[in-house]
Amino acid sequence: MSSRKRVPPQADFGRALQQLRAARGLVQEDMLLATSRRHISRIEQGHQVPSIRTIEVLAEQMQIHPLTLVAAAYCPDFDAASVSEILKTVRADFKKISSD
Repeated sequence: MSSRKRVPPQADFGRALQQLRAARGLVQEDMLLATSRRHISRIEQGHQVPSIRTIEVLAEQMQIHPLTLVAAAYCPDFDAASVSEILKTVRADFKKISSD
């Protein structure tokens, strides 16, 4: 089975933001320099999808790379196996693109 089939086709930014924020020991109020508490809450509840700019400022507040948040949004579980799968898929995509 190709790794592409094991990578979820839809991002869950809300779950990813909650998990990464908690892993960094942050609460929603700690993120207020990035955006409003209401906006963060709407993202975490799945009512809103963040823009690229919002992803960048949220990641900056959590002191992570924006791609970490994006990758986490596509990991069905917040574990090493899921992260490895998504990174393997991205590497394969880049390899195919650069060899075309």
